[in-house]
Amino acid sequence: MAITNGINIGCSDLQGAGGIRNILIRTWTSGDSVTYVNTATSHAISSLAGTWFNYEFKNELPSLTVTAAKENGSTSYECALSFMMPEMDDSKAAALQGLMDTCMMVIAVGNNGKNYVLGVSQKYSNEKAEIRNQTYASMTGAEGASGAAYNDDNGWTVTMGCKQWEAPRLYTGAITLYATSTTSTTS
Repeated sequence: MAITNGINIGCSDLQGAGGIRNILIRTWTSGDSVTYVNTATSHAISSLAGTWFNYEFKNELPSLTVTAAKENGSTSYECALSFMMPEMDDSKAAALQGLMDTCMMVIAVGNNGKNYVLGVSQKYSNEKAEIRNQTYASMTGAEGASGAAYNDDNGWTVTMGCKQWEAPRLYTGAITLYATSTTSTTS
């Protein structure tokens, strides 16, 4: 692939907000369908089947880090999403237990309005829909802390991670969120 253009930065790029607004997680299931968009100006996913679960967190603590490395001719992207759920309690411990040993996909919704997809990669994915994608996200760590002082944080810090063979794609489709009594759709 030849370089055919550069990257320009606009005024809105310089004034954009950082941080993560929402963290959406779901389990990969047999037959999951993903529609990839590959053009000269788009590296995206336009459709992801399934229902997403929102994981709330303490504001201004989540962060998404993507580190690319080239080794033996292949470039891999290590993705890490860290967030803090306040208050160590039994419902959060049960939710964390449910994340262990689960093959997941994650959407980190940025304060800039972008939906970053982790655990979904077209490159080196399996050819058959009934075989799980090998670049899934998993819970790579969780740390609970009660704090020592009265004003210290009490809660769980969770890290979701994955190794992908391409940069995270942006999701441009509608998202179906799980709610306790009803299902709502947002985009």
